[in-house]
Amino acid sequence: MGAGKRKIEIKKREKEEQRMVTFSKRRKGLFKKAHELHCLTGADVAVVAFSPAGRPYTHGEPSIDATIDKYFNVNGRESNNNIAGGGGEEYYCKKAEMTMMASWLEGLKVEAYESVDDLALVKNLVEEIRSKVLFRVLGMEEDFVGSLLA
Repeated sequence: MGAGKRKIEIKKREKEEQRMVTFSKRRKGLFKKAHELHCLTGADVAVVAFSPAGRPYTHGEPSIDATIDKYFNVNGRESNNNIAGGGGEEYYCKKAEMTMMASWLEGLKVEAYESVDDLALVKNLVEEIRSKVLFRVLGMEEDFVGSLLA
């Protein structure tokens, strides 16, 4: 007889295989909740999740690109209004850099690498990009919260 639904303790899984299985299941649930949020409220939603192996997974409603572009456009207009002299160039540089990183990640063919050393270098690059994206997202959140409080 199965155990049914039980509350599980939230803690890091010790075994790598368990972490990957948990990540896959939780990722599906997270993306489903994002879809439900969009359906129920009409909100534009974008989710980026990096697996324990460093692979990026994205989900967006109506699409991840449209949602991110909308966010950058809103923040771009606000920064142009708030900063003397515009500030639009910095916005367009950041957007171009983010687009370049996204296209690089989409074009990444893991199967094409022949050695573990090559894959390790790619993993390090992806982790570096991940930290840069996280830094920018946290900055964007601060800007967004600040604009709500203003």
